[in-house]
Amino acid sequence: MNVKIKFFFLVLLLTLLQSCQLENTPEEYFDRTALNTNILMEFGARDFRTMEQNRNAGQLLAYDDKGTFPAKSYEDHILRFKMPYLDQSIEKIKELKPTDETTPMIQASLDLFEFVKEKYKTDYLTIARLMEKKAPREEIDKALAEMEQTSFPVFDKKYKKLWDLAMPYAKKHGIEVKTY
Repeated sequence: MNVKIKFFFLVLLLTLLQSCQLENTPEEYFDRTALNTNILMEFGARDFRTMEQNRNAGQLLAYDDKGTFPAKSYEDHILRFKMPYLDQSIEKIKELKPTDETTPMIQASLDLFEFVKEKYKTDYLTIARLMEKKAPREEIDKALAEMEQTSFPVFDKKYKKLWDLAMPYAKKHGIEVKTY
């Protein structure tokens, strides 16, 4: 009988330990869904200005399984640096165990990141190709303005929705958030 009781408690303990490992901390939920949006803060024309500066400084990068190296072009940088980094962020969000409380925040974050990913695939690559072929500055500026005009209202709405969920979540869980 003593062996059965010990076995029961061992099974119970293992079950509890396993279920605890599946849970994420409030900080993990907040960091992966909301705080990680800091990688999107240059979205749009500012991002392209930064890419130009980095290219002029020889610091436009790409990476693969062997490491980081200079990108061949703006398109290469977007496809082999920006998008993989964004994909990693999306995967980390998807790895979170959804709860009733966190599901809306996870969904809002994925919605924002997927929107940006789609813009990388379309508008960003189009503008990168214009820059590579040394199109007139007016043509590049027009493409940037059109992207911002159509994308920023959507981006802002998705970003605001996420942060409207994330800030109360952070407050409820004692996560200190500094706003600027």
